[in-house]
Amino acid sequence: MLRILVTFVFPGVLDVPIHHESLIHGLIYHCIRDPFYRDHLHNQGFVYEKRQFRMFCFSRFQGRYTIVNQRMIFRSPVSFLFSAHDERLIRELTSSLFTKESILIGTKSVRLHSIQQADERTSGHMRIRMITPVTAYSTFILNNKKKTFYYSPREEEFTQLVKLNAIKKYTALYGEEPTSAELHLEPVEFERLRPRVVMFKKTYIKGWTGDFILKGDPELVQLVYDVGLSAKNSNGFGLFEVVHHIERGEQT
Repeated sequence: MLRILVTFVFPGVLDVPIHHESLIHGLIYHCIRDPFYRDHLHNQGFVYEKRQFRMFCFSRFQGRYTIVNQRMIFRSPVSFLFSAHDERLIRELTSSLFTKESILIGTKSVRLHSIQQADERTSGHMRIRMITPVTAYSTFILNNKKKTFYYSPREEEFTQLVKLNAIKKYTALYGEEPTSAELHLEPVEFERLRPRVVMFKKTYIKGWTGDFILKGDPELVQLVYDVGLSAKNSNGFGLFEVVHHIERGEQT
């Protein structure tokens, strides 16, 4: 069980910011009861050179809502998807949620309703849909200030960075590079992609949602399904679902 759907119920309404990824991020860490494991995951994670990977991703809240003054007003129930590579992290999250009588989301007390397994079969050639935006970027210094440039899926660097990110994650996990380093992400239709800007802890991050073709080594594909495509996964980016599998010769 490496991907789960967590559902909460509550009286009245749940009032959260439109950009509420940091609330779910905090909830996840709060549910890790082992302080050493929690600190290791938060402060170090899985290391590749200077990069640190937490190896999990999650969705925004899902449910019935209205938007009022840049806030999302949810009616009960509300759910979110959580996906990870490490089974221990799934166990920590599920066991902690099951033992709590109530959980605070912002200032609202909610109660766990259910946790359902949400895994899908993956393959080496699939049409996928981004549940949360996929982002690819580079950082550089300009006038003594650190700048970030976010790439469009139209640019060659985008798919190159997605591939390199997957290889680094694999190497951080297993201590060696994958036998096959093939991974390619391509939009189904550029015109149907949508740019998304998310504010995570006062930082704006740009990504893209829409349908893509993902193909490559099945082991790498499974890894990015579990932990997220490309960067910023533990900030709420890179989670996708399988639309359908593509057989040889099939049109996408």
